[in-house]
Amino acid sequence: MRQVKFGYWADFRNPDGSGRTFVDLYRETFRQIERAEDLGFHTIWFTEHHFTDDGYLPALMPMAAAVAARTIQIKVGTYVLLAPFTHPLKLAEESAVVDTISNGRLRLGLGQGYAVEEFDGFGVKRSERLGRTLETIEILKQAWTGERFSHAGRYYNFADVRILPRPASRPHPELLWGAAAKKAILRGAQLGLSFAATGDGRAVTLYMDALRQQGKDPAQFSFVCNQTVYVADSAEQAWADIERPLMYQAELYSRWISRAQGIDPSQSFIRPDPERLRRTSVIGTPAQVRDRLREILQKHHYTELILVTQLPGLDPAKAYRSLERFGTEVMPFIAEV
Repeated sequence: MRQVKFGYWADFRNPDGSGRTFVDLYRETFRQIERAEDLGFHTIWFTEHHFTDDGYLPALMPMAAAVAARTIQIKVGTYVLLAPFTHPLKLAEESAVVDTISNGRLRLGLGQGYAVEEFDGFGVKRSERLGRTLETIEILKQAWTGERFSHAGRYYNFADVRILPRPASRPHPELLWGAAAKKAILRGAQLGLSFAATGDGRAVTLYMDALRQQGKDPAQFSFVCNQTVYVADSAEQAWADIERPLMYQAELYSRWISRAQGIDPSQSFIRPDPERLRRTSVIGTPAQVRDRLREILQKHHYTELILVTQLPGLDPAKAYRSLERFGTEVMPFIAEV
């Protein structure tokens, strides 16, 4: 038997036609976050994108600070922060402040980014994304010591700087590597970071194997993945509630991924195929959701599964109701698998 933690996903997306303001959506999502803490969830995970028509959360550190200040125990994490778009010294400062506010509850997942529109918008060459991310990780670790240091790199150069406050976490906040492609996954294992999987359970298996090949014990790392989960009175009701927002979300990701990879959108691993989306989502009654999650968690070695419930455009009251039922009728019965 092993313990499995549950996280809750928040991206604060508000598509046109939702009928609610961003102020309303933020207030209702904060309400979900506070309830998730009461229910015993382990981490609130924030995800980042830019220049979207739905206001996809573009500023992770301000949001993490806001949630850290209004919670007590639940951790706050980024799944993932797009490292090429933030100066590493600024990120070191902001993350240290969040970790201080939260008394060591920050978990920092970092990714390279992939959406062409974002690199164009920020004026960053997409070919530099890996190098900038690796250099950022190196700088963060030095900056978080609280000691003065200098750095001469390919992308960043500075002399005799000091970052305070030092994070409350020791030696620093947990770092997670966000990746989906095999080559990127192997690199994360080489770096010795925990894993924020953006694919499926096969990616976690690959990461664990790569850690072992590096002489590292997978038991010392976190393996976090996400899953659309929605609890209702029936599978039919659940699908009726989430089909439209789930299709909307899949269409956007399909467009981003296909453009970045130079493939047809129909070949993207996320695509607006209703039959596939329904099959891969965990929906239904509490009993149905329990059974399906047990299968997934027994098959894949996640240490934490992130629930994606507040889909873009979904009525927050419905998401809250699903969260409540998951926390009281599902989670207590599958904490161990």
